[in-house]
Amino acid sequence: MANQTFDIVIVGASFGGVAAALAAAKYDKTIALIDAGGIVGGQSTSQGLNRWDETKHSVTPNTYGSTKSYRTLKDDIRGWYGSNATLASGVDVATFNPGFYEADHPFSADCNIVMTVLDQLLVDASKYVTLMRNTRITGAAVTSGTIRSLTLSNGDTVSATMFVDATDLGELLPVCGIQWFIGAEAKSETNEPNAEAQPNEGHIQPFTIPLAVERRPDGESDPVQQPANYDELTKYQGFTVVAGRNGMIGGVFTSQYRSDPSERGWETIFSYRQYIDHRNFSDPQYATDRSTLNVGSNDYQAAVIPTGDATKDAGIVEDARQTSIAFLWWLQNQAPHDDGNGAGYPNLKVRTDMFGTSDGTAPQPYIRESRRIAQPLVQVREQDIAAPNSPRAPTNFKDSVGIGHYAADVHQCYGPPGTPYVDAGTIGPFQVPLGALIPKDATNYIAGCKNLGATHITGGAYRVHPIEWAIGEAAGTLAAYCVGQQVAPAAVYAASDRIAALQSRLLQNGAPIFWWDDVSYEADPKTFAAIHLLGARGTFEGDGTTLHFDPSADFPQASRDAIDQRENHSFDWPSGSLTRAQAAVVICEQLGLPI
Repeated sequence: MANQTFDIVIVGASFGGVAAALAAAKYDKTIALIDAGGIVGGQSTSQGLNRWDETKHSVTPNTYGSTKSYRTLKDDIRGWYGSNATLASGVDVATFNPGFYEADHPFSADCNIVMTVLDQLLVDASKYVTLMRNTRITGAAVTSGTIRSLTLSNGDTVSATMFVDATDLGELLPVCGIQWFIGAEAKSETNEPNAEAQPNEGHIQPFTIPLAVERRPDGESDPVQQPANYDELTKYQGFTVVAGRNGMIGGVFTSQYRSDPSERGWETIFSYRQYIDHRNFSDPQYATDRSTLNVGSNDYQAAVIPTGDATKDAGIVEDARQTSIAFLWWLQNQAPHDDGNGAGYPNLKVRTDMFGTSDGTAPQPYIRESRRIAQPLVQVREQDIAAPNSPRAPTNFKDSVGIGHYAADVHQCYGPPGTPYVDAGTIGPFQVPLGALIPKDATNYIAGCKNLGATHITGGAYRVHPIEWAIGEAAGTLAAYCVGQQVAPAAVYAASDRIAALQSRLLQNGAPIFWWDDVSYEADPKTFAAIHLLGARGTFEGDGTTLHFDPSADFPQASRDAIDQRENHSFDWPSGSLTRAQAAVVICEQLGLPI
């Protein structure tokens, strides 16, 4: 049995895990990225979530709602298509969206291509990152809350100073004896408006096995075989193409595009997760539209995972896989037509190239809810990410290490698990607090995925692509900082100067920590860092109704006096006119904040 030693061990090559590895590699740390499967990227690749769950804030280039590295990843994916396919006339390789020709859609791309790009990024970082595929963690050596080493499925061990858990089910938590929870917390515990009256560990969000399809011309047929246990598989599913139980889509399947701009937000089962829009290409290999089936109808309803029994979990996942095939059979044969005349869309054809599986299903289930740190330094609750038009704004966490914007989207299970649907409203801009990544009962464990200190409700908002990437980037940056400074994560959280130093590292790499919508990293990284540091600090708060900082606006004497009073500091303001952006730099420099 051999032992390998690294500065940082990251378990789970999920979307967040890859972000963590790439972030830590910027600081010349040795990193092991260990994954039980063979495909990196998690929800963006092996789990089949090809359409990235983004709000409008993270769709456009140079946006304020995502990290620079996240936007660069999308640019790299676009670049792959630009180099390997012929784009249609007028399509700009720098800005196009492979899955949607029209503007204002979330980014969507072939999971296989995303995997190719992520693989290359890890190859580029291989001086620092050692990728171990198909390697499970079978045990851990832990002393007084400090993880010493992990045992691998091949019998070897890995040791490190810092360990990042970026598995989709928080698998290091039980292995390392760290307290964890999954399911619904009680209202008496969290005081969340939509929390349940009693805790229920079985109320876990359902998972889904996406299935890749293309739309062939009308008249063509490529039938799938009806699963032998079709009736049992579909007992709880409630297949439908209309809004309602398990529909989740505000419309019906159609073989036509909706061209009326007034219906732009109207989506069909096919267009919802579309990843190739043929109108983007002038290339025979992209002549048809492609999508994945990932809607309420194939959210698996009969059971949830994890159960605590790996063999049982594997059986549940296989049943869910067959359920997705059953849903496609239903769409091909029984789904009602838009006009009410006839049923079935036999021109839906399985695509096997998306995932490299013979049946077109994703190799891994898309996981919505993970084991979570039970005793984090900071737990994010529903009231911390208040909805727009709420009487209170989202909590401003002074230890913010990232931002997000998504609904608290808790999917339901109508079958035996009985997980209720939660509609907490459309959540406004919120933050990722450093304390949510750190448990109280471990000294060198960092959450790098959806296993952070959220709740059943808020975890529904933190699980999506741009936010998971931000969590991973923060986790990797924190791990590298702790190794370099020889401090524990909790010691960083406990010291304001260390928090500022960590935030500065993130900001220098273009990772926002506060919701300013008019401050560009690309325009001026130093000003970007100063304004964000002061936003999280509470020095500048915005006007309460918008996300504007107004960097070019004048900063008059009255504003200078107000900042002197707020910071209890007599600033040496320069004479003459001063913009708000210039003032932010002056404040940071004179307070000794790192920019």
